[in-house]
Amino acid sequence: IDWAKVKAAGVEYAFIRVGNRGYESGKLCKDSRFDENVRGALANGIKVGVYFFSQAISVKEAKEEAEFVMENIKKYKITYPVVFDTEDVLNEDVRTEGLTSEELTQIAIAFCNEISNGGYIPAIYANLRWYALSLDMSQLGEYDKWYAYYDKEFYFPYKINIWQYTENGSVDGITGNVDMNISFKDYE
Repeated sequence: IDWAKVKAAGVEYAFIRVGNRGYESGKLCKDSRFDENVRGALANGIKVGVYFFSQAISVKEAKEEAEFVMENIKKYKITYPVVFDTEDVLNEDVRTEGLTSEELTQIAIAFCNEISNGGYIPAIYANLRWYALSLDMSQLGEYDKWYAYYDKEFYFPYKINIWQYTENGSVDGITGNVDMNISFKDYE
């Protein structure tokens, strides 16, 4: 990524993946370009939020993921949310298969509470199907929501803070398709 070109294209903030938990192995993995991307964005005046793709199957693992994230971001100025990315994985061996809505909700809450206790703004990323069918939204009101929805007819019955409106965007300085977002909240 050429972060100077990204900034010149008008990008104000970016969400950068810290890493993920293996959907089969359960191993915590740091994104190989995380540090490079955070440094590049910040050096060019782009505000940064981060996300972690979770495959936690317990509250204990969710807390472990949050600690992993905070350990990797502590040396950077992260002003946008630290996001718990929870969604479907299209694989028959996915670790989270069979977890109940209550279990998934408690896992999300555990991650978010750890992040909040660490002094960061927590948020949850999901699409309509996952928010509606896999999480108990009545328990998640206090957390910011990053909503993935790729249609012109916008529908979501809860307050959202960030809308990911396409996965096929284009930004000068980045090769290939880019997820594009609108933030309805100024985090600085």
